[in-house]
Amino acid sequence: MSSKAKKKKPKIKKIKWADKKWITCVAPRSFNNKEIGEIIGLEDTIIGRTIENLLYDFTGKYSDISLKLIFKVNNVNFENQRAETIFFGHEYTSDYIRSLIGRGSSKIQTIQNLTTKDGYLFRVTGICTTIKRARSSQIDLIRKIMDEVLREFASLYNHEKFIKAMISRELDNQIQRVAKTIYPLSNSVLIKSKLISIPEGGEDKVVPDDQFDIVEVEVKRSRKSEIKRSERINVKKLWHPKSTSQPSDETLESNSSKENLSEE
Repeated sequence: MSSKAKKKKPKIKKIKWADKKWITCVAPRSFNNKEIGEIIGLEDTIIGRTIENLLYDFTGKYSDISLKLIFKVNNVNFENQRAETIFFGHEYTSDYIRSLIGRGSSKIQTIQNLTTKDGYLFRVTGICTTIKRARSSQIDLIRKIMDEVLREFASLYNHEKFIKAMISRELDNQIQRVAKTIYPLSNSVLIKSKLISIPEGGEDKVVPDDQFDIVEVEVKRSRKSEIKRSERINVKKLWHPKSTSQPSDETLESNSSKENLSEE
């Protein structure tokens, strides 16, 4: 018999379909504990799995159909066949992101790790798109504004309110309000977020209202970052199409003289 005898591998117990159960997943308290779907599996294999839903499923608005919400299972009651989840992140669909970037525009992107007031750590990706191609100094200043507004906003609110601001596009509006003074923007969107860490004893609470404070950020402009007069004129032409111009007095007189000649 050879010294290198083959060792017998331990038999792996096969999991039968009858051992698995369908578990109903429930959204966090800040999302009104709505049922968001079902997962099949064993008790020890369900925790940590994720489930996706559209924001449209919560609001019923067709404008929210491009936003995906991701929830992660953190607690399972196998007897009641229910699983509790936490908000794990959000993401816009790829076709919606492509539609934001037009030809001849500049795309300004930032990725930041943000800590909320109650210690939740999120990784947030945001983009701003300009109407026309911006200069490098303007792009750097807009990116700096995005970073400062996000950091300041996260430090003001708990994670429930911060999540609601991302989903309701309140943060997008606050960034655009400041950044458009550097260069006119066509869009400002937080396209993606992910929950990185949770503090000890962290739990979800009901968000009382939708009111948010306005975040003020000091903007130090340089001469290179200012908008030229010619660029302002082009922006007006782009956003306000020419209305049907009324005929001038000279054209009216020429038309009337032509009519008189035809009558003679």
